[in-house]
Amino acid sequence: MRIYVKSSAGECVAIHTRVLRFAGFLRGNGPAHALYRRGVLAVTTLYLVQECVYAYKVRSDLDKLSRVMFLLLCHVTSLAKQLVFHFDSDSIKRLIDALEEPVFKNEGDAAMQLLKECTRRAWRVEAGYAGCAVLTCTLWLSFPIRDHTRGLHVEFPFASPQSTDASPMFAAVLLYSYYVTTLVGIANTTVDAFIATIIYQCQTQFRILRMELEKLPDTARTISEARKEAYETALTQQLAQRLQHYRHITWTVQSVQKIFGKAILVQFGIGGWILCMAAYKLVSLGVLSIEFASMALFICCILTELFLYCYFGTELSVESSHLAGSVYAMQWVGAPAQFRRSLLIVMECARRPLRLTASTLIPLSLDTFLKILKSSYTFYAVLRQTK
Repeated sequence: MRIYVKSSAGECVAIHTRVLRFAGFLRGNGPAHALYRRGVLAVTTLYLVQECVYAYKVRSDLDKLSRVMFLLLCHVTSLAKQLVFHFDSDSIKRLIDALEEPVFKNEGDAAMQLLKECTRRAWRVEAGYAGCAVLTCTLWLSFPIRDHTRGLHVEFPFASPQSTDASPMFAAVLLYSYYVTTLVGIANTTVDAFIATIIYQCQTQFRILRMELEKLPDTARTISEARKEAYETALTQQLAQRLQHYRHITWTVQSVQKIFGKAILVQFGIGGWILCMAAYKLVSLGVLSIEFASMALFICCILTELFLYCYFGTELSVESSHLAGSVYAMQWVGAPAQFRRSLLIVMECARRPLRLTASTLIPLSLDTFLKILKSSYTFYAVLRQTK
C-alpha cells in the first residue's frame, strides 16, 4: 500500500507523537491525560517491581532467572525513557516544535522529495518495529493460555498471587501482564523510532543544506534580478539564511543528546545483557516451536532498537562531514572578496562533523553496535559455561 505524506519536517514524527500520547508517555492536553500518564507510570513501575521480586525469589534457578531477566532489563530501559518524557516534557515539546520552524520549511522539488522520503521511512519503521513488538507480546499471551487449558499450573515471570489456577484469577493476571507488556513494547519501540527519526531528519536537513550551498551563487543571482537589488547583498543574505539553517540543525542534534543521552546510555549499557539473556533462553527452545519464534522476534526488536541509534548516528556524522566540501564546491571564484572570507569561516566551523553520543560517553556509531554484539556474545559464553 502506498503511503501519501506531507512534505513537512515536523510531519515525520507525527505518527510517533500520536502513539506516544496514546501510550501515556508524551504529554497531551488537559488534566485527564495528565492523570492517565501518571497511572501508566504507576502501573509500569509496579510491574517492574514485581519482576524484581520474582527475580530475587528464583535467583538460584538459572532457567527461571533467564526467563524473567531479559524482560526485566527491557522494562528498565523503557522506564528510563518514560521518566525522561515525564520530567523533561517541556524540552521535548520545544524539540518537536523546532521541527516546524520556518528554517526547516524547505522549498524546491529535491528538498520536498527528501522530506517525503524521510516521512515515509518514519512510518515504515514505526509500523514494522512496533508491529513486531505487538506480535511478540501476542505470541507470549498464547503460551499461558495453552498451558491453562491443558490443566497445567502457570507461573508468570513476575510476583503474582500464589495461585492462579482458578480461571477468574488467571484471566485477571494474564490480562494485566499482557496490557503492561504490550504497552511497554509499543511505547519503547516508538520512543526509539521517534529519536531515530529526529536524527534522520537532521541528516536530511544537512543534505538539503548542502544542495542549497552548492547552488547558492546561482540562487542569489536569480533573487537579485527578480528583486532588482545588488548581487552582493543577495549573496550575503542567502549565506546568512544557510548559516541560520546550520545552527538550527546543530541545536536540534544537541537537544536530542541533552534530553535523551542518559536514557540511551542505559539502553546501550543494558542492551548487551538483554541479548545475552534472550539468547540463553532461545537455545533451550525447539527451532520449530512458537516459543522459539517469539523469542527470535524479541531478539530482532532489541537488535533493531540498538541498530537504529547506531545507524542514523553514523549517517548523521557522515552527512555533516560533507558540508565543508559542499561549501567549497559552490561557484565562489567570481564572488566578492568579503563573501569568500566568510566562506573560509563557514568551512572551518563545518570541518568537524557532528557526532552523537550517549551521555557524552558512548558514540552512536556502527562500531558501537558491533561492540555491543561482541560483548553480549561474551556474556552468553560465560553464562553457558556456568550452567
